[in-house]
Amino acid sequence: MLSLLALWLVAFQAQPQKPGIPVDQEPQHRIVLKNDFVRVVDAAFPPGYVTLHHAHDLDNVTVTISTGTQARPGRASFAKGGYSHTVTNSNAALMRYINVELLKSDHPGSAAAQLPNHALETENDRTRVYRVKLAPGEELKAHSHPAGWLEVIVAGGPSGTPTWHGGGTSGALAAGTEALEIVEVEPK
Repeated sequence: MLSLLALWLVAFQAQPQKPGIPVDQEPQHRIVLKNDFVRVVDAAFPPGYVTLHHAHDLDNVTVTISTGTQARPGRASFAKGGYSHTVTNSNAALMRYINVELLKSDHPGSAAAQLPNHALETENDRTRVYRVKLAPGEELKAHSHPAGWLEVIVAGGPSGTPTWHGGGTSGALAAGTEALEIVEVEPK
């Protein structure tokens, strides 16, 4: 009997996963920015919401904006494309994520930037992810990256706001009365 159960489990696991609908067809996923380098999806799930089974075909970085719990936002994680899933918000508050689909770099092969207040958190063959932190009232003078990058505010500003900066362009940052935290996603 045990071997029959083991055989059934192996056969069940070998079944191909049902493909999901395209991510932009899931009702709580909105495309908020698209250019030649990234496509940015804002996914916000009210309490009790269960997403439709949806597919993430492209390599991506997901930035947590709110978890629906007391957990701290700001986590950034890379995932290889080609997966599908369903997400359930079983919490009493909104869950929100910014999903950055990586299309291509505007300056392939550029080196990692050595910038003040920037901590390189993730680097692989598809992306670099930096975290920028400024104390209340602190400023970061104009700086640039060799390659284009997407800035996502996670604290100290309008959370979840994505802004694209082309490679070689410069910009300054300043924290207000609260600490400022930003995740920067640089496609490679």
